[in-house]
Formats: sequence, C-alpha cells, structure tokens
Amino acid sequence: MVNTSEEITTATGERVLEKRISRRGLLGGTAAAFAAGGMFGVGTWGNAEAAPSSSVRKAYIPLNQDLPADAAPAEKQIYVAPDNVTVAKVLDFYESVYSRPSDAASDLFSEPLVRLDKNFQLLPASAESWTSSEDGKTWTFTIRQGMTWSDGNPVTANDWVATFQYGADPQHAWDFTWYFQGVITGWNDAIAGKVTKDQIGVAKGADDYTLVFTTEAAAPYLPAMLLYSNPLSAAGLAATGPLYNTNPDTAISSGPFILSEWQQQQQIVYVKNEKYTGTLKVPVNKVLIKLATPDTYFSMYQNNEIDFLNKPDPASLALMQGDETTAKEIHSGVGDFRTFYLFFDVTKAPFDDIKVRQAFSHAIDRDTIQKQILGPGGSPAYSWLAPGFPASNRDGLKGIQNYDPAAAKQALADAGFADGKDFPKQQMWLRSPSPLDKTVAQALASMIKQNLNVDVELLEKDQPGFMSSLTAKPTEILFGYLSYGMDFFDPYNMLSVWLSGGRHSWSNPDFDKAVKDAASFLGDTAERITMFQDAEKILVTDVPGVFIYHETPVQLLKPWVKGEFLTPDDNGISAMHWPGYATMSTVTQELYIGADAPDRS
Repeated sequence: MVNTSEEITTATGERVLEKRISRRGLLGGTAAAFAAGGMFGVGTWGNAEAAPSSSVRKAYIPLNQDLPADAAPAEKQIYVAPDNVTVAKVLDFYESVYSRPSDAASDLFSEPLVRLDKNFQLLPASAESWTSSEDGKTWTFTIRQGMTWSDGNPVTANDWVATFQYGADPQHAWDFTWYFQGVITGWNDAIAGKVTKDQIGVAKGADDYTLVFTTEAAAPYLPAMLLYSNPLSAAGLAATGPLYNTNPDTAISSGPFILSEWQQQQQIVYVKNEKYTGTLKVPVNKVLIKLATPDTYFSMYQNNEIDFLNKPDPASLALMQGDETTAKEIHSGVGDFRTFYLFFDVTKAPFDDIKVRQAFSHAIDRDTIQKQILGPGGSPAYSWLAPGFPASNRDGLKGIQNYDPAAAKQALADAGFADGKDFPKQQMWLRSPSPLDKTVAQALASMIKQNLNVDVELLEKDQPGFMSSLTAKPTEILFGYLSYGMDFFDPYNMLSVWLSGGRHSWSNPDFDKAVKDAASFLGDTAERITMFQDAEKILVTDVPGVFIYHETPVQLLKPWVKGEFLTPDDNGISAMHWPGYATMSTVTQELYIGADAPDRS
C-alpha cells in the first residue's frame, strides 16, 4: 500500500530534492554543489542576493519571561544539540522530510493543527477544535484566530491549503507524498498529474479560519495524521519560493523560533520569534544546532559542547553506565515505537512453507539479545505493536513466536529439513546497518545456526539499494533484517505496512480486511482496538516476519536540561518523547536550561 512509495522516495529523496532545486534555479551553482553542502554560495535567491554563510538575521535579544527558580537567566536559555551535517539541506517539513535536520530540533517555524503531550494524547495546536461528518469523510478544523506570521500576515486556512497543494504538486516531487496516498481525496491523482493540485481534498471553509479535509474513506485516524501539518506561509511561497526559510533574510515564522544564522557545515541558529502569538510558552530563547557527523557526537557530549545525544553507540553507553554520575544522564524512551524484525519472501522456497517460518520464529532467544546486547535500548518483541502503542498485545500473543528450540527443530523437520539437512544457505540482507544492527544480526545468525543448523551470511546494503530491491515487484530480497517505526499514533499506521502490495510480498486477504475495517470503524474506541488486535494476531500467526525487539532508544541529557518533560509519564517513562523538540510536541514548553549550565551566551 502506501509504504511502497514511502520506501522508494525515502531512498531517493535527496536526489529528487537536488534535481528540483537545480531546475527551479533558486540557488546559484550546480545541484552537485548543493548536495555537497553549499547552501549559501555565490548566486541568487529568487530575485535577491543569496545570503552569505555568516548571515545573521538580527542581534540576539533574549525575551524576558517567567522562569523556574533553578533556571538559568533568559540570556543563558540556550539549548544546544547535534545534527547530521550530511542531512541538513532545508528546514521545512513540506519542503523535504528526509533532508531536514530532525535529530536535534525541527519544525519550529509554524505550529501544526494538533500536537502530542508526553502521554501521546492529541491536543489542539493551531486548530482550537475539529469535527467530522457522520460518515467520517469530511473533517472540519477551526483555526485559532490571532496567530500571525513574522511578516505581519495572519495565519489562516489559506496557509494550509497552499502547503498541502505544494505537497501534492508533482513538480515538487515531495519525499513524503506517500503519507497521504489513499487518504485525502484527489491526492493520488494530483501527484500523478491526472488532476490539478487545487482538486485535492484540502480547502478553505466558510471563512478564513475554517479548514476542511475530505477523505476517500472514513478516516477516524486523520487528526492523528495531521500531527504532520506544520504550514508554510502562503505569502512566503508566493513572494520568495518554497526555500524562504533557508535564508535568514527571507525567513518567515509563525512558530516560537525563527532562523537567525546558517553557517554551512558548522551550525544553524534559531532565535525566539518576538512576533510569536501561538499557545506555547517556550522557556528557551535560542536553539543552537551543531552540524557534525554522528561519530563525533559522543565526544561533543563529553566536552559539554551539546546538551542532548540520541542513541549513543553501545561502547559510549557502556562508558556512561560505568560511572554513577554520568549514569544519571541516561534516559530510555519509546521513540517512534520502532520494531526490528526478520522478514521473508513468502512467495518463494523455502519460506513459502509456514513450517519453515515457524521454525525461524522459535529459534530466536530474544531475552538473551535484550540482556547481552540491547540493555536499556530495547525490549523483546513477540508481536508487531510495541508496548504503549495503541492495540499492543505483546503478552497476549507471546506464545505464538516464543523461543522454543525443540519446537523450532520439529517445525523444520516437518518441512523436510531435519536438523537443517539440505536447507539452502541464506543471505540475511541488512539496510545500512549501524554497529548495533550488525551485532544483533550476528546474534540472530548464530542462533539460527545453533538451533536449526542453517548457515546464514550477512549481506550489507546501502539504503537506496536495499529499499529498491525490497519494494521491487516481485521483491528481490528473500530474507532480511529491518525495522519500522510509526508515523502517526494509530494502529492503522503500523499495521498498514503489512497490507497486500506494500513493503512485503506477504498477502493475506483476511488481514487486509481486518485492518481496513478497523481503520475506518467509527464506533466505540475499545471495539476498534479489539479489531486491530484481531488483525495483528493474523499477522503474528502467519509469520511473514519474526519480531525481534521493540526499540526503547537511549538518550543522554545533561543534568542542566530540566523540565516537566522528564517527569515520568503514565507508563513511568522519563525521557524526551517523540517527536522531540518541535512544535508538534509539548516538549518545547516544558524544557528549560538550569542555572548549572555552562555559559554559552
């Protein structure tokens, strides 16, 4: 389903972006120079001179505000975090999702219609309320009045209409178009060039503060999807073009921050938007994004150059754990409820036999992987939906794919491969594996050999090569190791990965019907959850994948990073919750810098 397009565009998103910018001529120089990080070189920006790399929008003047007693003064409310220098090319979600910095802080230049708190409850943001029609296909959002862009224009429904039309414009070739495929009416036809972009189901309602979405089917999950609805400025798009927020001289914001500086290959600086009229009360006055390669993040953290580090490598984590002082800086969250799993091409031998797939599922000792490799970074997975995610039923489904070496051997024998005899040697494909991925994959191969006497070779592939082979029709990967995390907080999002025609070759009509029926169900929420759980049981029982672990990503946070976001949530988790420091989350108004922070003013 939609995930086929997702993975293809994810793998090639940067290439599409470069081609698009070169064609429009918004930047001087070549697409290759842009790809190499030449953000503000010689050339023009629309009709204006391109800003030099040291361009600063204005002097940094901290805003006076009420701060907790243990907070640093306003001029020292500076949050510093790293991001990948090879990724940072644009700053707006609707320009490019996969070429914007998102590890540290993102999407701070406008507010989505809704946002999440630390308990993943959906809250009003730019929309003060929303309603749906009886058939669940028409959704009306009332935009909060009084919000303004930094150029003086009011924030209205027209900004969302222009933004969504830009996302559906085939000339834009947005790397996230897959997200609304099959959901918003007219979206598929618009991105295919069959209808004009103004024919999609996003329109202004009765007045400038009414926004109406129409969907192809009943979509009770649409409000959750619209976490990704940070609008671009319609006036900015018309006057300067879509890249207005990569130049401090043309930057426009209705969010709590605005671009102040972009030193290519070095840092990006956001300062408080003094014209902000939204609902967030943000203690931090300045966000400093240090651009570097991920292998240098930990040394930066050790040297107090950054305040936050996400997913430290196992050696760095062990070092932190080994000191009782630094151990207190370790926090384990839920991230995007990502599940790591083995998968099979079930249309080809030997994995077209469910007995073979069952044998592999019983051969994996997930508890040992968690204890010896993952530590606080993961928990054993026996099903697809992680604990804490809606409809998760790990305990209820645990007995289906549990670790049982005797059952594994018997299932393989029943398939005609007693003690692994005559079973072909397998290649386990890995997608751009991290050191942790490689360690886990080696453990999986060892367990398969030990319990099934099947030889497994690890084959590393880069992201584009892996995903193009996976999503080829028919797929070119017989056996692999992969992960997937949510895009929005609804079971439909995660379970739709396994729908027929999507990422994997597995096709089960009963599963398809169960997921789609639950997705569009407008009745009691508890009944809808049960429907999703029934669908997941079909998935786990048919074993198109062997579920290994649910990621609980480790974060390192300096002791001077304080705030309500670190108090335990309803599940007892104390960490910065997804989507992190962004207007999509309440983290921005909960995080502040303590008086014990180093002086960075």
